[in-house]
Formats: sequence, C-alpha cells, structure tokens
Amino acid sequence: MPSTESQSDAAQRMYTERATNYEDSWHPDYSKRFMELVPIKSGDRVLDLACGTGLEAVIAARHVGDDGIVIGVDITEAMLSEASKKLDHDETLYRRIKLVRHSVTDLTGCPNVDRDSFDVILCSNAFVLFENPEEVVAHWRGYLKPGGRVAIDITHEYNLRSGLLLEKVARRLGMPFPSNRSWIKSKESFSEILESRGFVVEKVEALEKIVGLGSTYFGLDKADEQFGYVVNGPLTASIVTEELRVKGREYFKEEWHNAAVDGKVEVSDILYVYIARKI
Repeated sequence: MPSTESQSDAAQRMYTERATNYEDSWHPDYSKRFMELVPIKSGDRVLDLACGTGLEAVIAARHVGDDGIVIGVDITEAMLSEASKKLDHDETLYRRIKLVRHSVTDLTGCPNVDRDSFDVILCSNAFVLFENPEEVVAHWRGYLKPGGRVAIDITHEYNLRSGLLLEKVARRLGMPFPSNRSWIKSKESFSEILESRGFVVEKVEALEKIVGLGSTYFGLDKADEQFGYVVNGPLTASIVTEELRVKGREYFKEEWHNAAVDGKVEVSDILYVYIARKI
C-alpha cells in the first residue's frame, strides 16, 4: 500500500484480486448467520454498504418483498460484477436489488441513496477497513429514517491476531495499512462509538467459530512463522509493501512477545455483530 494510496484504493486492489473466489470460503455461511440477527421486514428499504458479491443483499431481498428495495453499494467493480451475476439469473432479485459503485464512507451524491430514507443499513466484513469509524457511523446515521437500524460487524480483539500485530508494526514504522483495528479493545468498544453518535445499541452478539477453528494458542517461537503467514496471506499479500516485509519482521517479533500471556498468544475465531437504532 503506497504512502499516497487511499484506503478505498487499497480496498479495491485487495478485493479485485479476491472477487472471483471470494465465496469459496467461510463467507456464505457466515452471511446467513449474520442476517439471522438483522430485523428486516416486508416493505423495508435496505442499504447494504460494502455489499461485495451480494451475499447479504440477496438474503435481504427475500425479506423486503416486492414492496421493498435493497441498494447495494461497493467501491470495487470486480466485486459488484460478481454480485450482478446473481441478479442476471433471477428476475426477483433483479427487481428488488440495485447495485451502485460508490464510496461507502462518503455517500454524498450516490445514486439511489437519499438521506433519511432507509429502514436498515447493513455492513458486514468491512467496517474494520475504515480509517475513521466515528465519522463513518455519524455519516451513515443521516441516511436512516427516524428509528432506523444499523447491523454492523467487527472483529473480536484477538481475531486474526497476526494481522492486527502487523497493523501495529506498520504504524510504528509510519506506514499506511489497509485495516484499522487497533481501536477495538473489547466488545464494548464499538457500542461506545455507536452510542456517542446518536444510536442506542439493542443487541450485541458474539458469533463464534467463524472459520471453524475456535480459539487457538501459539507459542513465542511461532513469531517468524506467523509473520510469514500474514505478509503472504490472501488478505494482505497484495497490499504489504516490500519495506514492511523487510523492516517489519523484528518489530513483529516484539509485538508478538508483548501480546503473549504465559508464553502463549491467543487467536480468536469470533466476530461481534451490533444491532443499533437511530435516536
């Protein structure tokens, strides 16, 4: 991720590479679990932000019926292309879903997206990419009807631990990084943001075994292995700079040791889902 590259540019680069095989993963099953928690009813107007390949949008469309609408917004053309294939093969989905390419952190001027017009806003597996979570939440609030709800997930504070530690290393080196998770200290961290920006949190669910692993523990001797895993992994390989690969290894070892408790680093397999209502 070059120093001049924006978060949205980095996201496009990362997800363009992943688009065609994005659903060959845990994502489809997780989307079903996520959507089971979302209160969508017939006739609702739903805004699916960072909609990706349309996994949540398709489920939402079944609930809103022909009197409702789902607007899916994403910045990555390749992901929207995968989503549009679902609409091309299903007349009902074609009627109920509209896809738009636009920034999701600034919806100003976004086609089909008007202020104060949505019953539900969805954001799944994307919020931790945003640089300014407080500003994003406040901005999205303006597009909800009075009493409208957001359904947003974030990672557990120990989820994908090697990625979180690499983020810390990048910041120590003054380098940009495409995710922003260092603000997540506990389940309460995002509740506090939501409540400070005009929402009341109605539900927080911790969904476990997202990829089927549960909690795992790694020894101090696994630092090098985990560094290699994260810089070459599918989520980060395309956006990790050579400078970070070279300079980051020793810093990563330090962060790995700092994260250990009784000589073990815990890695969780949990996502938090928040349902919050605009007040």
